[in-house]
Amino acid sequence: QEPFVAGYHAYWTSDSWRSYPFDVLDELFFYETEAGADGHLLERHGWPGEWSEMRDQALAAGVQVVPTVSMHDPEAFQLLFADPVRIERLVESTVGLLVADSALAGLHLDFEVFQPVSPTVRDGFTAYVAALADEIDLRFPGKSLSTFTLAFDDDDVYNEQALGRLADYLVIQGYDYYSSGSASAGPVGATTGWGRLNWEMVVARFDAFGVPRRKLVMAVPLYGYEWPVVSGEMGAATRGEGRTIPYTGPPGILPGEPRALDRGEEHGVQRDPASDVPWYAFETPDGWIQGWFDDVVSLRVKYDFVREQGLGGIALFPMAYGDDTLWE
Repeated sequence: QEPFVAGYHAYWTSDSWRSYPFDVLDELFFYETEAGADGHLLERHGWPGEWSEMRDQALAAGVQVVPTVSMHDPEAFQLLFADPVRIERLVESTVGLLVADSALAGLHLDFEVFQPVSPTVRDGFTAYVAALADEIDLRFPGKSLSTFTLAFDDDDVYNEQALGRLADYLVIQGYDYYSSGSASAGPVGATTGWGRLNWEMVVARFDAFGVPRRKLVMAVPLYGYEWPVVSGEMGAATRGEGRTIPYTGPPGILPGEPRALDRGEEHGVQRDPASDVPWYAFETPDGWIQGWFDDVVSLRVKYDFVREQGLGGIALFPMAYGDDTLWE
């Protein structure tokens, strides 16, 4: 069975979808429609009206378009999922996206919280996904429901075992194992090595929950980070906050930010021997800089991992940061 391939179209990347390789995609996640603490959808970023041309062209190419319902505010998450009335309202708000456009293939959820919550709130989110799955089965049979899930969830915010039963597939966080605030530089998402910060350890975690591997879709970064560091050595300690560096992309996307592809060509690419993830380092008058990102070599390693481990597929984030060399 061929792996499932999805891509995230981020609203801030505008009409970059015109250059997407629709021939390699199964689904295009529109990112994002934001949920509020009261259970209503507060910010739709133009969905659906401003994206009708993208949707129509994707559908014409045989690619299913799926809106993402998201929340990244921990306080709003706690208020929302502690209240059954608000949860019920959110179920209806979310299903309303399918009511408004029956051509959509399904729904994708991206609720990300990185701090502890009460058992009531934890159970409330599970209840939301369960009720949403039931509503889709009843009113829109055949439509899919997927949810983004954290790589590690050290604060035990989510019931991954239950989510693995309720959702058609889980999109697993395959990136930000090293991120802007990390104490040292390192690969955004290595397949192996780096202690527990790798895909092998994350997949083992979901194996322990009993989630079938065919339901696991690895989210793949098309960006990296560049940090001020203390030396030119691989994995050096950081001296401050890192910056996001897209692999490439049009000038209008993250204007003024460097491109990882350009940085690697300018300063020379080195590779982590464990994961083949590329990195570079250079010295400035203010100190050393080190950047890590993924390229065609390290992405091939990731795709081979997905196939060899029998996983469901991949989800590229965000599509606009890539180019034709990556699609090939």
